[in-house]
Amino acid sequence: MMDNQQSPGWRFWAGWGLAFVGLPLGGLAASALVGAINSADEGLLAGAATGAVVGAAQWLALSRRLPLSPWWIAATSAGMAAGLALGIQLLGTAMDGNAVLLRGLLTGAGIGLAQTVLLHRTIGNATTPLWGAVVTVGWALGWLISGRVVGVDLTNWAVFGSTGAWAFQLLTGLTLAYLLRRAPAPAHRLASIV
Repeated sequence: MMDNQQSPGWRFWAGWGLAFVGLPLGGLAASALVGAINSADEGLLAGAATGAVVGAAQWLALSRRLPLSPWWIAATSAGMAAGLALGIQLLGTAMDGNAVLLRGLLTGAGIGLAQTVLLHRTIGNATTPLWGAVVTVGWALGWLISGRVVGVDLTNWAVFGSTGAWAFQLLTGLTLAYLLRRAPAPAHRLASIV
């Protein structure tokens, strides 16, 4: 394993920045499919739709740097569906108090766990669990920034607003840059996957 690999360059940052559009587009897809999210069943469908769009945008950005399979899209969709549905089942849909943050943590944990499994298979080092933790915290942070700091009414949405999305992208981008510097050289990654 190579610890001194070159840092991700501007192409990585440009791609990861563009992957931001997956968050609002995913929210719109969920809204078109489900409308207002008032139950765990609706959360499951909305989470699957949003997660598929977010996962696709991330996969497009990351597949230039890592040999990720399209399973990234399915894992993100399934993780978000499970996390959002569980959060709504346990905590309801209210946006006040700490429920929205706890739902954000549960949704982020679903996404982070699913993506970490795939990222670990690709990068193959001990630091990949960091990704799951950062996605978990970043998802709750996105809700906090959009809903509480900026004051956007996010009632019945599957995902936070654009201000929270930018914060999420920055936090996860910094984490990916750290993980990619510790990833094995490309030839070793491909050999380990085959």
